[in-house]
Amino acid sequence: MTLHLDAATIAELCTEDVALRAARAALHAQRSGDCVLPPRIDVDVPTGFLRVMPAALGDHMGTKVMTLARGVGNRYLLLVYRQATGDLVATLDAAEVTRLRTAATTAVAGELLRPAGTDVLGLVGTGFEADGHLRAFAKLWPLSKVLVHSRSAEKRQSFADRLGTELGFSVRPAATVEEVVASCPVTVLCTKSTEPVVHGADFTTGAAVLSIGSTRPDLRELDVDTFARARRVLVDDPAQVLAESGDVAEAVQDGALAKRDLVAMPQWTEPPDPADGRDLLVFKSVGTALQDLALATTLIEGARARGLGREIGDITELKAIGMPPRRTQ
Repeated sequence: MTLHLDAATIAELCTEDVALRAARAALHAQRSGDCVLPPRIDVDVPTGFLRVMPAALGDHMGTKVMTLARGVGNRYLLLVYRQATGDLVATLDAAEVTRLRTAATTAVAGELLRPAGTDVLGLVGTGFEADGHLRAFAKLWPLSKVLVHSRSAEKRQSFADRLGTELGFSVRPAATVEEVVASCPVTVLCTKSTEPVVHGADFTTGAAVLSIGSTRPDLRELDVDTFARARRVLVDDPAQVLAESGDVAEAVQDGALAKRDLVAMPQWTEPPDPADGRDLLVFKSVGTALQDLALATTLIEGARARGLGREIGDITELKAIGMPPRRTQ
């Protein structure tokens, strides 16, 4: 029987702690080799694109299907199969899965870049990704102060008031990006900008820069100078980041960044001491199907245990080995 988890059920099941455990499990699987992560497939069409992202992890395999219709928006569907039998275990509305695993993966990257953590965090963006990331880091580190900026003064004030009240520490709106990055040892950027939103020269010395925007070639979040200051660039998947992140591609083309400078999360080691002005630690993420699958399998297990989700029957028919094809009229 196939189980379906909608966005509301996923939100009920997935606390920040659950998402963090899944993100760490995905990283462990990459380190141990207990996974398969092929390249994703993009099908461009005049109105947007279709993306298919396969992966295998542990006893499961699956794929996320994403669509973009320009001027309309995105839709996400995650299909999870059992490797041993090939049966479809569950379908998930993967928009919520994507949001939660993205924030958790960035938090795990923050652990790698800044093992001692911080109590002061900078945040650029006030959308749903920014919300999810702040909640994830609030679970991870003992935050006492957050500076947040977005282009809309009204939105950043509303975001600061709401999250400060809910999370119980100071969340203060900042009038400029420069104010955020110049005073925060760690800055998280969650935007959909087509132009860089920060200038590399403005970051405080030795800062960690966690960037999840610019996940398409036409988007930009970090400028070339940021990469020119980076002593190490951590990524979730080097090949996918090179192919899809517009700001990384621009930095490579400009010569500020070499392909060999991109370090996958499983291969991360402590970088050398700063030299030649390269003092920043940068994380760039475009997301992977392995991250989705790790969280999805955790959510399916939780849903079964709690009797949540909707059984939708066997929606795929088995064609057994040696079985003749069914006649069709």
